[in-house]
Amino acid sequence: MVDPSRFRIQPELRLRDGRIIRSIADAIVLLREHESRPGIDDRDEVLHRLERAETDAERVEAAQAFLAWAKQLEVLVAPPEEVGRRR
Repeated sequence: MVDPSRFRIQPELRLRDGRIIRSIADAIVLLREHESRPGIDDRDEVLHRLERAETDAERVEAAQAFLAWAKQLEVLVAPPEEVGRRR
């Protein structure tokens, strides 16, 4: 597996608690901190997608799934419309 900190999330995501999500590694850390709420959100699925993404397309899709999850939980200060990946 390639180091997930190498894959940048652009634009970076600002959280209500002051943290900034700049990479897939940052997103994985945030997901691991949140308690899973079965039937309420897709935390585990999003986490696994980020951890298992092997291609650029899979990483972009996983980052977009993370953005949707973060919007659903309202943890973002001002959610951007799209999330992409840049090295």
